[in-house]
Amino acid sequence: MASDTKSRESWNEQEESSSRGIARSNPLKLSRVFRFNDPKTGAPQISAFPDADTVGPPTGDTPLEVRMKHFTEIENFTFIGFVLAHELAGTSAKPISAIKNLTVPDTEFQNLVDTAKKERLTNEQLGDTLLDVGINWEHFVASNNTIMTAADPLKITDTAMQAKIDSLDQITEALVAEINLRSIRQRSRDSGRRGSS
Repeated sequence: MASDTKSRESWNEQEESSSRGIARSNPLKLSRVFRFNDPKTGAPQISAFPDADTVGPPTGDTPLEVRMKHFTEIENFTFIGFVLAHELAGTSAKPISAIKNLTVPDTEFQNLVDTAKKERLTNEQLGDTLLDVGINWEHFVASNNTIMTAADPLKITDTAMQAKIDSLDQITEALVAEINLRSIRQRSRDSGRRGSS
C-alpha cells in the first residue's frame, strides 16, 4: 500500500506543477486524466496520460482493481480527446504531425502508423481515428486480465500481445498530442484574427 500512496502523491505533485493555476474540470479525481485550458493561450487541452513508469499505476486494493482503473483512464483519455477534436471542427484536412517520427513495437500497428503518416485528416476525422485506436487500446487491456503479471498488473505475460497494447498506447497518446497542438494553433489563429479586427 505504501507504493500506492507514493505513486498517488507523485502524480499529484506532477499534476500541480504541470497545471499550476489551471482549473481542472474533474474535481473528484477518480481518473488521473483531465481537460484544462493552456495557461498561455487559453486553448483547451487534454492532460498527458499518466505514465506508469514515471508516476506509477493507479491506486487499488488488488491488482485487478489497479488494472480496471487503468483501462478506465484509457477510455476517459480517449473520449475527452475525441470530444475536443469534434469541438475544434473545421473542414481543413492536415497531416498528423505528432506521428511523423513515431515507431511502435508491433509490426501490424507500425504499418498503420506508416499509412497514417501519408494521410491528411480534418479535426473531426482525427477525433474519430483517436476513438477507434483508443477504444482498441482499452479493449486489448481489458480482454487480457487473466494473464496480467503478478509484479505489474498493467503488464501481461503474452509479450506479443503486450507489444500490441504498447503500440496502441503510443498511437493514442500521439493522436491526443496532435489534437492538443491543433487546439493551440486554432486558438492562436482565432486570437490573431480578433486582434487585427
